[in-house]
Amino acid sequence: MQKILDRTPTVFPRTLDVRRESLFKRPPSPEAMRSSTKCNIWAVLLTALMLASLIPQPAEMSDEVTPLEAGRQQSVEAACEGLTFEDMFNYTHATFDIQMNDDWGSAYVEAVAWINGTLADQVRLDLEGLFEGLPGGDNGWLSSDEYQAIDSIAAECVTQTNPRIGFRGGPPHRGGDGVNWYNATWENTDETPLTVQEWNLMPMNHIDERSCEQSPNNDCVEIPNIPLTPGRNCDTTINDPDECRIIVYLNGTFVFDGITLGGLSNEEFTMAMNTSNMSNADLAWTYPALEGLRVGVFEECDGRSIDYEHNDNQGDAPVPGTCTSDETISYETRLVSIEGETRLRVETHVEYDMSIWPTGQDMFFDMTIEPPEVDDPPMWTESAPSEGNIMPIADDGVSHFVSTAQMSEWATDDQGAPLISCTGAQGWSMTGDADGLSADAPAGIDSTSVTCMATDSSGQSTDERNYTLQVPMRLSGTASGGIATVTMTPTTGMPIMDAVVTLVQEDSQTSSDSVTMNGETVVSVDLSSMSPGPFMVRISADGTGMADFDHTYELGMSKESSPPSISIVNYEWIGENYEITGQFSDPDGDPVTITATNNGNSWATILTSGNQWMANGAGIPGSENNSIILTACDSWNQCSNQSHEAGATPGGQDDDPITPPVSDSEGSEDGLAVAGFIIAIVALVIVIIAVVVMVLLGRRK
Repeated sequence: MQKILDRTPTVFPRTLDVRRESLFKRPPSPEAMRSSTKCNIWAVLLTALMLASLIPQPAEMSDEVTPLEAGRQQSVEAACEGLTFEDMFNYTHATFDIQMNDDWGSAYVEAVAWINGTLADQVRLDLEGLFEGLPGGDNGWLSSDEYQAIDSIAAECVTQTNPRIGFRGGPPHRGGDGVNWYNATWENTDETPLTVQEWNLMPMNHIDERSCEQSPNNDCVEIPNIPLTPGRNCDTTINDPDECRIIVYLNGTFVFDGITLGGLSNEEFTMAMNTSNMSNADLAWTYPALEGLRVGVFEECDGRSIDYEHNDNQGDAPVPGTCTSDETISYETRLVSIEGETRLRVETHVEYDMSIWPTGQDMFFDMTIEPPEVDDPPMWTESAPSEGNIMPIADDGVSHFVSTAQMSEWATDDQGAPLISCTGAQGWSMTGDADGLSADAPAGIDSTSVTCMATDSSGQSTDERNYTLQVPMRLSGTASGGIATVTMTPTTGMPIMDAVVTLVQEDSQTSSDSVTMNGETVVSVDLSSMSPGPFMVRISADGTGMADFDHTYELGMSKESSPPSISIVNYEWIGENYEITGQFSDPDGDPVTITATNNGNSWATILTSGNQWMANGAGIPGSENNSIILTACDSWNQCSNQSHEAGATPGGQDDDPITPPVSDSEGSEDGLAVAGFIIAIVALVIVIIAVVVMVLLGRRK
């Protein structure tokens, strides 16, 4: 949510269509697949919301729902009911982390969707299209007014969407007439709020941003839905991202309607999901603690028609084990330790071939706690550290020393990745979570001993192995003159290590060559490819007798910004105004602000377009010179100056010859002459006025 400048991060639904028959029709192209036609009800709803914001509200409001609020709720339900996340956002990649609650009747979801390239344009097009018919609406520009108008209903809209997930107890089956598998619905209450946020929908670095042409708000700005500047500038090295990237965040709880859990006593239940339109999506489902829980059968079923409202028509129900598919869904299982309990985690990767739309794609997990016919105990692999080896751990707070990825590499089991657990490490505060095993190294202590083993879902274990849990090195670093210097000092007992230093920012990174550490080692890394601002330092190291080490440190290091450059191309007097044009650039890609002074005073109106600038301001009449200083500053307050002498202002000097000084007597005579002349003029004026008055009186008689 960086640098949104008081623009509250929120999410904006894509163009929605309440005509169900059009929701699942195949669009012309994969990129526009999930876009639907513009919806009049959204325009009506947004008009009501915008008008309501202009109506003065009484000092005291009743707690009862007002007719406007009730109407808004009905409109949201009509517009959003039955849609899916993919109908609203055509993402490049998405992750869904789903953790079923201990009641087995609800689940908490954390979802992130990355929308890149032209898909980001499509989101802005669809959102701005909601305002068709309103002042400034659907004009090809997304305004900050439009950006904020839908904020209050975003969560309400998502609440009405369909998670497409089903959970049923009992023997495995695949639905059919009268059975709608997808019985999950979103919940949005004070106790379980649903939140939706976005990042970079209106990028702060958009080169084509302008003031709104039609808005009552003076601070309104707007950006084109599709960039005007020729050639897309998807620059990922700059500090303020451009228009090419949007991120959407969704956190919420869904519940299972009409769930019957009696099947659990029979050691069977089925989890199902419609994955049509889900491409490049990763879903991780973590179940409550249940001894022996495993995937009995997984099946991907392709071919169901989905041209029906709410997915109510399930088509012909296939017999379990007879589904046909294109095998675009893959999964693996692992055991994780959360709050001291061993839980099953099922990780699924979903792809969908857009060319087969509207053919449906479903997946079914038939879960069971019945032991398999063959259940071999887990085994250590050749990748696992040997007895007595070192498990390195960082010393900058709670850190993982065994990740879930390492667990999969170090131990294997016929029922999925087993759980590696360790004991010992007195005073090191060992914990486990869905990402692996962590500990907190006490200050000043380099190592301790632990005993570890791998356990499968039925409780079978490998043999125990004893390891040394050790801080491998102490780090310090500085950054100056475009170079980052990192000093690594191995702790006592560490073997000779090969290490790589990588500098990491959100959108860029750069690495050193591999170095051999046999004592204190200093590594220098060029900062030229990094953006100005803070960066972190990742150390990757390996050596004989130790597990691989990979950790990212916060050392308080930062790259200084280089100042922008500014040049003058043309200049001329236009009347008594002076106009200068030129170019500017910033080596770091930061936004640049240009100001000007004339003889130390603020001067000129300055306009910029692309890398061009123009200044136009008044000269100083009577001055023989106009000393103009142009200053270009970036967002890190790094500045550079350009001075320019404009010369005297045309017409600013008196062209009459200057009268030389005179003596006092001559001055007195001239003064009397001037005084006499003035008296004569005054007398003449009085006479003229008198004549005019007499004429007027004569006419009146």
